[in-house]
Amino acid sequence: MIDVPLLDFNEPVMRDALARRDIPAVYGLLKAAGITQKRISELTGQRPNEVSEIVNGRPVMSYDLLVRIADGLGIQRGWMGLAHDAASLQYVPAGQEDPLRLPTYEEASDEVKRRALLAAATMAIADRPVLGALVAFDHAPAVTPLPARVGAADVAAVHALTEQLRVLGRAGHGVPEVLTAVAHRAERLLTVPADGMVKRALLAQLADLHTLAGWWCTDMLRVDQARWHYGRAMQLAADAGDVIGIVSAVSHAALMDREGGAPDDGLKLLQMAQARLLEVPGDDPGLPVRLAWLHVQSAHALALLDQPDGARRELARAAEFPRAFSDPFERADADCIRARIELALGRFDIAEQYAVNSVRMWGPNDRRDSAPARIALATAHVIVGDSDAPRLVAAALTAVAELRSARSRALLVPLVKALSAREDSTSVELARRARELRGPAEVA
Repeated sequence: MIDVPLLDFNEPVMRDALARRDIPAVYGLLKAAGITQKRISELTGQRPNEVSEIVNGRPVMSYDLLVRIADGLGIQRGWMGLAHDAASLQYVPAGQEDPLRLPTYEEASDEVKRRALLAAATMAIADRPVLGALVAFDHAPAVTPLPARVGAADVAAVHALTEQLRVLGRAGHGVPEVLTAVAHRAERLLTVPADGMVKRALLAQLADLHTLAGWWCTDMLRVDQARWHYGRAMQLAADAGDVIGIVSAVSHAALMDREGGAPDDGLKLLQMAQARLLEVPGDDPGLPVRLAWLHVQSAHALALLDQPDGARRELARAAEFPRAFSDPFERADADCIRARIELALGRFDIAEQYAVNSVRMWGPNDRRDSAPARIALATAHVIVGDSDAPRLVAAALTAVAELRSARSRALLVPLVKALSAREDSTSVELARRARELRGPAEVA
């Protein structure tokens, strides 16, 4: 346990915060006791800006991070409900027994609430509670009340929020913990009465939200958490009778398996999605692009499995839908996958062409999605020994470095391998930079 001269971890306020896993309150109490944010960062292994965000109220939901915080501070995991041992039974969180129960926000008087805000303000400005001690309530202010009945406007609100979060993710600003919390909170609407059509629309929209949450988790290689979201999305979409939603969740899960070293399992999921999608009426306008996309993704899995003939057959099937990728985003994404397929098949000149097309089509707000195309482009140029390779490699590494994306770093493996095969000093240095950027393999 860390040396805290002014605070005992056994104090009721601290134990209450630990039992509720209220890490912002824990860090606030540590700071009030004289422990600096820098010291908290050193002990927990977090970046200083992450500690600052938590101090300012960002909740911590990741199990792995909670364990790291507990271990770093020398706190028994059971005190935070992270282990089932005797320690977890020695303390009852506030609200479940009277002697240690702290007041709720609603129970506090206006004067106490004002003082709490003043203390928080002085803590932020002067780094200490000048105008009074910090106040720890047993929970944050109540969430927005649920409607008496879910209507179309509520579904539209969930849809709008999902799209805004999708844009943030594409720009490289995805934070899985945030979207996981949003998805859990949004599901509260399922407890409210709704007409049949509205209920189905809500289920479908929640499925889309969980699929997006799964993809954010995939992007950070939080595989177990991603699988849970994808599974939840499949269940919700099935309850809504939304075949497109089911296929979306299944195909996203397939891409995670394919890139996670199990292309055979990914291929099975993609084939299941194809079979299910063929049951959709042929007049569905979204059917061609989804089928074409599944064929392209299946081709990539087959290429990784060293089945070039199968990969070519899937690409030929995708070509049967010439208008499938008319949307710029879909075209850029498809060309990126084609580039990676051609790299796997050893057709580097063709891979370079597709990668160039993809890079050119991405917009400035698509940083996360454009990174794989930049990596593929750089890899192709390195393999063929093009003189422009160093510039393209540097651009790819810069793009990846700007992202909070463990997946993008994992995709650097082929580029590192290509650079390592060359012996010139520039390639050796770039390989070192790429390995350093990628870091150790991360698997959740």
